[in-house]
Amino acid sequence: MKPVKWLAVPGLVALLAATVAVTQAQAVPAPTAADGWISTWSTAHHDPRGTYPAQTTVRQVVRTSIGGTAARLRLSNVFGDRPLTLTDFHLAERSSGASIMAPTDRMVTFGGRTSVTIPAGGEATSDLVSFAVRAESDVAISFFMPEPTQNVSSHDFAFQDNYLADGNVTGAADLTVRETLGRYIIVSDLDVLNAAATGSLVAFGASITEGHNSSGNANQRYTNLLASRLNASGRTVGVANEGVAGNHLLGVGIGPSALDRFDRDVLSRSGVRWVIFADNPINDLASGREPTGEQLIGGLRQLIGRAHAAGVRFFCATLTPFEGNEHWRPAREVARGQYNDFVRSAGSGCDAVVDFDRATHDPAEPTRFLPAYDAGDHLHPNDAGMAAMANAVPIDLLGPAVPPAAPTTLAEAFNNVAITDDTNTGPGDFDGGGASFSAQALAAAGAAPGRSVTTGGVTLPWPATAGAGRPDNAIATGQSIMVPGSGNILAFLYSASYGSASGSGTIHYTDGTTQTYQVFSPDWFQSVTTETTVAVVSAYQNRQGNVRYDAPGTVFSAHITLAPGKSVAAVRLPVAGGTPVQAGLPTLHIFAAVVANR
Repeated sequence: MKPVKWLAVPGLVALLAATVAVTQAQAVPAPTAADGWISTWSTAHHDPRGTYPAQTTVRQVVRTSIGGTAARLRLSNVFGDRPLTLTDFHLAERSSGASIMAPTDRMVTFGGRTSVTIPAGGEATSDLVSFAVRAESDVAISFFMPEPTQNVSSHDFAFQDNYLADGNVTGAADLTVRETLGRYIIVSDLDVLNAAATGSLVAFGASITEGHNSSGNANQRYTNLLASRLNASGRTVGVANEGVAGNHLLGVGIGPSALDRFDRDVLSRSGVRWVIFADNPINDLASGREPTGEQLIGGLRQLIGRAHAAGVRFFCATLTPFEGNEHWRPAREVARGQYNDFVRSAGSGCDAVVDFDRATHDPAEPTRFLPAYDAGDHLHPNDAGMAAMANAVPIDLLGPAVPPAAPTTLAEAFNNVAITDDTNTGPGDFDGGGASFSAQALAAAGAAPGRSVTTGGVTLPWPATAGAGRPDNAIATGQSIMVPGSGNILAFLYSASYGSASGSGTIHYTDGTTQTYQVFSPDWFQSVTTETTVAVVSAYQNRQGNVRYDAPGTVFSAHITLAPGKSVAAVRLPVAGGTPVQAGLPTLHIFAAVVANR
């Protein structure tokens, strides 16, 4: 059983008071929500913790809520007592354990530099990273500690294995793990750019919000399950978990109180529009300080007022039951009831009520958890209880549902002109700068408009619109494409602009099952590669003004093995670019897709 952190650790109160008092003048300020960034994952740092040797790589795994076409990191040294220098940050999709999908690996910079020094008490924000983020995926964040480091800004309970390895192996596909960590350190946020996103929701609370007693390495926190509900409904809302075990509303428990950390952990999250405030007052009740219901309500009123002043909607959650736990007392139950009655009242000032109490208590004994939801300590919900909490959130409060787009043919999804006639290059814009493939050079290499290209033993159609000044490819932004048929191979023809592009997509079979796949394309200038299959190489490219550019233009192919005996209904493309195509952003362009046998 995980420890229940109710009371202040001796000596922690003074330490927290000192660290909270550090001026933030040196911190790198987080841009406002108007800059388009949305939090897809976040964690609340609350104390300095741990000792880490020099020459060590840290790899941490975070679970995204929404996807995006680009990413950035935010780092925290808020509780550190000295400047912290780190180098060689990387982002990549995690495959399993400490391993990553190597083609997705991207370097992260800070002001154009590969190293960053975060002042004591400060924060840092990375540059934009051309990294396609998938919703509900595992992203590995790796960085190198060149010097011995101790007492870094931390979040104690990750419920996710994170890893230390010797040496600078931040970009390695696999790690030789020297130690497994159960906490998050230094990294506080993963933000994304997503034009469809409507904002982020911050879950603000204590151990229940944090995910205590949910299954480790399984993403069964109520916030993960809520993100799944939102995505399934078509709502693009980032979900940030700012729960801290043992945290109080009014007093110092584990970390500064909710009142003290509200601005940093809620109002400064990227794109925040909504907050759910949940279980902190239970820790006040169990602390021995015996606050009254009115005192808890007074603290809640302060949070509501501060949220509204910042333009953030405040959703009040009722307190879940805890009779049967060693810290329960009849007087504390009275205060819990007073608090819940206030939250449910018309004059509370709450923008909405999330009734976690009603969702989890035993109707026969409302002061206790329903046995099916009790993790065993009569305080924390198990996985089923977490699901009940996620289902209790009225997601209509977060905007209207968006029905998923019906699958279309690939030709109907074409949204970019990548191929132009040598005498009319004006419509072309493969890379955001007006460059394009030459239709004549491609035809000479075996890819004529409306004909076929055979590569890797599979024959695929080449777009009939190639060179006609009309769209001839689909920029991969997660579209659902009809690719019906039975076979053992799903094949693509594609290329990438502004660097290599990669991502993961989903194959939907007619029996309702799915399969995840990964694709990788080098940049179109690269005509030799060992990482994928070269399908067609043209002798030259086109530029605006009917100008010939003497460099190869390459089309690549991928061949994904399908589940035997199944028929494909549709394929969801990766998210690996944006529309319209942007100069500087690696973008995957899909020219053809078929299901075939070979």
